[in-house]
Amino acid sequence: MTLTHLDWLFISIAVVLAVCLLNLLANFAFAMWAMRTHKLMDEIPFVSVLVPARNEAHNIQACIASLLNQDYQNYEIIALNDDSTDDTGAILDLLAAQDSHLQVIHSRLPLPRGWNGKSRACQTLANQARGEWLLFVDADTIHAPNSIRSGVEQATGLRVALFSAIPRQIIGSWGERLFLPVAFVLIYSFTVMWRIYLLSSSRFGNAAAIGQYLLVRRDAYFASGGHDAIRDKILDDQFLAVLFQRHGYRIALTDADFVACRMYRGFHDMVLGLSKNAFANLNGSLVVSLLFVSALMLLFFLPLVMAFMDAAGGKAGIVPSASLIAVAFTITIAALVNLRIGQPWWNGLLYPIQLLVGIGILLNSIRWHYTGRAQWKGRTLEETT
Repeated sequence: MTLTHLDWLFISIAVVLAVCLLNLLANFAFAMWAMRTHKLMDEIPFVSVLVPARNEAHNIQACIASLLNQDYQNYEIIALNDDSTDDTGAILDLLAAQDSHLQVIHSRLPLPRGWNGKSRACQTLANQARGEWLLFVDADTIHAPNSIRSGVEQATGLRVALFSAIPRQIIGSWGERLFLPVAFVLIYSFTVMWRIYLLSSSRFGNAAAIGQYLLVRRDAYFASGGHDAIRDKILDDQFLAVLFQRHGYRIALTDADFVACRMYRGFHDMVLGLSKNAFANLNGSLVVSLLFVSALMLLFFLPLVMAFMDAAGGKAGIVPSASLIAVAFTITIAALVNLRIGQPWWNGLLYPIQLLVGIGILLNSIRWHYTGRAQWKGRTLEETT
């Protein structure tokens, strides 16, 4: 039987998705290995937990309360109220008065030109920290009692200078569910965690980190330049990982069941939050964005459309079979990732809608970039190349 070009196309799509599934399982295996095979060394290092917070009144109390309830004994917490216009500062002051582990810094200084707010806040916190390890966490995270201990155990066991973990995700509305799960499907499918750990190449694609939970060794942080060296980067976590690799430090990205995060509250908040960095995730390139959207259409939409068309027409053969296999691979990947991030498996069935919403967010991000409207929490975002 002679295979047509269309036959080969759908066979190739199914093969690519099979590789994505294998990579997903490899990422799960790497995370389990990192979690289970490394224990804390005899000496317990002092850890500074650093929490930048701007207009986080609805999150900050739960975050700090969980950090104050740790089974790790040798740590401090420093939170920065970054010129908030809500009750963030007052809540932090009240918590600090109740527990001496917490130190609060209030910053009312205008943002210097060339800095983004997150990097300036993180660098300010690091300058005040006394820890041998610096744990940067977002104010919308909630930590299990073993959060600090588990991070230090894995970082020291893996012998890395930067350790980052993908938290379990809290999704509280249908608006958030319309995109967030598929974002993690893309992360787990196309990020190769074991390669990031094993290879020390400083190319951007070889480095990845999640700012929601980012643990770094103090000496490596300051030797590489810290957030000062990436002061204008919107993707500060990603570029910090690149920075560490460029200075010869090994890094690791895995996932974690000891920290959870609710990134956004509702559809509008999600669109605003993701529009600020979606285009930056694709190197701020229209060509890369076009290729990315084309790849999404080819891998995830074309097989679905073909499967429906062939089912309606009662067709059989290589193309219908390959398209159905491709759809099955996609649903399996999406279901497994949703379970991994703490969401119901059936979220994976929504992937076509989620991808369309994601493409819309990317288009909005591109619009923001070229009209100078990219901002977050009242601050305009600018990035130099």
